Amino acid sequence: MKQISDELISCINQMTEENVVETRERVNKLFDFIELSQALWGSIPSFNVPAELEQEPDEALNLRSETSQRLIVTSSSDSTNLGTPMERKLKGGILKGKHGDIYVPEKIVRMHGFEHGDFIEAIGDHLKDLVFIKRKSSVTKHESNRIEIDYCVITKTSDGLLVANQMIKDGKLTRIKLDGESPYQFLISQRDIDTYSLRDGSVVAIAYHESDPLSFRVVWCYPERTGELARPDPKPSSYYKDSSVKKESLWTDIELNLLKNKKIVIIGADFRSADFMPLAESGNFSLDIFSGDESKTRIKAAVKNTDLIISASEHSSHRSSGLAKECAKKYKIPFRAAPTSQSSIKRAMIHGIKESYIPFHSFF
Repeated sequence: MKQISDELISCINQMTEENVVETRERVNKLFDFIELSQALWGSIPSFNVPAELEQEPDEALNLRSETSQRLIVTSSSDSTNLGTPMERKLKGGILKGKHGDIYVPEKIVRMHGFEHGDFIEAIGDHLKDLVFIKRKSSVTKHESNRIEIDYCVITKTSDGLLVANQMIKDGKLTRIKLDGESPYQFLISQRDIDTYSLRDGSVVAIAYHESDPLSFRVVWCYPERTGELARPDPKPSSYYKDSSVKKESLWTDIELNLLKNKKIVIIGADFRSADFMPLAESGNFSLDIFSGDESKTRIKAAVKNTDLIISASEHSSHRSSGLAKECAKKYKIPFRAAPTSQSSIKRAMIHGIKESYIPFHSFF
């Protein structure tokens, strides 16, 4: 927490008439980080990454000198920009600095929504205790040849091998097709099996170089085996195969009356649509779910005349959470921020509709 407070003080001390807007953005990002950390862990964490995830042959930190271990700040050679453009790797990212290269762990990249070319500043006294802050959005993310496939389902073949040839998309199991036409199968390496303790039914994210699918690696497991931050796991793959799954009674009679015919929008959790849509179906209300990457025009059109906007704060990007708040303020719509579990979203819905006179409320 001291690193964050020191950075806030530094931001204020460096504020001038010319950089008021930039200073406000830096301060807002720091407070966003604090709120997210408190919601997930109850405190501001130190990012101590397990050795096998932190140091890898092609992504390890440069530990050759004492200077690199005492790094305080990374900055680009361009004095007009704080931070260093991140080079996105299949797993994690690299910040190239004058004191040595810094590896940005995959969990940090995913938590903050960092992209290839984002200007990232690393602040801290030790390499294992760094805070990563985005200073400027990328204008070169299209130059990355990294392709990621989320929610790939691991299955075991008749000869005992683990493969991924299906993925969960829009709440259904579908074949993986790299070119949109030809089915493709990834043979999972023993290294990835051991790293994530993979087994039949595991759900993972796979990344590969666009021109070379054989370069693929498993880069994430839902939920991640070490208990670190991970986007919530969809239901087991068997759930999507069984069309006879029984619908649960998700609402009480009082809640049903409260929610009936309401219109609710969730921003930042489209990957959990399969968990949230049953809430609307059993509650007889309208529910629209967005990733937050859609255009402002589309989202603003969707939220007009809405009864409640919910930001899935646990995994939403800075853009999506900011856009949700902006729409709520502009159209005077109640706003709630909540983690992406179904129970948290349910509580946010009830509180937002019942206590609609409260414009903003976070973390259920």
